Amino acid sequence: MFSRAFKGAALALSLSVLAAPVAHAAPNFDPNKVPPRTQMTLRLDNGHTISTANGHESRPALSLSKLYLGMWVMQHGAPGDKARVEQMIRYSDDNIATDLDRRYPQAIDSVARQYGLPNTHRNGFWGNSTTSTQDVTKFINAVYGDPAAAPLFRGMNNAAPVAADGYRQDFGTAHVPGVTGTKFGWADNRRVHATVSRGPGFSIAANTYGPAGAHTADVRGAVRPGAPSAPQVPGTSSQQVGNQIKQVVPPQFHRQVDDATNAAAQAERQACAAVNQALTQAGSSTVC
Repeated sequence: MFSRAFKGAALALSLSVLAAPVAHAAPNFDPNKVPPRTQMTLRLDNGHTISTANGHESRPALSLSKLYLGMWVMQHGAPGDKARVEQMIRYSDDNIATDLDRRYPQAIDSVARQYGLPNTHRNGFWGNSTTSTQDVTKFINAVYGDPAAAPLFRGMNNAAPVAADGYRQDFGTAHVPGVTGTKFGWADNRRVHATVSRGPGFSIAANTYGPAGAHTADVRGAVRPGAPSAPQVPGTSSQQVGNQIKQVVPPQFHRQVDDATNAAAQAERQACAAVNQALTQAGSSTVC
């Protein structure tokens, strides 16, 4: 009975979200305040991008490469392997990543080609992979709303406080106001750290040659409260509604909420594209 009522409420909320657009303010990001040790990129869903001058550098991807690996597995892998992707992301589980990378050595480079990520390379092993903040934000925005990517975002939205190897996942872009999920990465020697986060209407990523504290300090130093540094992104509050629903329903329904949220987000993107096309044909400026 509760399940039927929950599904009806979730559908009603999804429809109300789609019918009532709001404006999401992007983070106020100043790339000029980022020191050279860090690269950082903010990318809005409309494609508008703000990045440090070094945002294209191919740096150690660390565990952010698990996003690329996981996406390929969700698209092409065996059912049993697909079932392991969410845990790999949530706990940043190296053992799962190593096993999947061994089974599907073509995965990371294939995803890089599929999504047009010129700075992303496997280099023989997932742990040797390199990428850039420009690439990873482009990827996150491209797959957001794709049902195949749902386990990636569930893992990011519910990242474990402590990873499988005992390292705390509480640094970097996770501290940017408005983010709803984060993938964390760190080198075994703790000398490189990286994060990518998703928020309403945007993705933001950073990579630092330095400890976690330096990584977080560089992110915080470049992101300030106040008016957005980029145009506001017309969209809907599907992520916010989904998070509100998860606060009042039992945990066993959280996966359904996440799936519904991702489906609503995909509908938002399609509606925005249709509106922009009509406005362009009419000789007007696009709105999202």
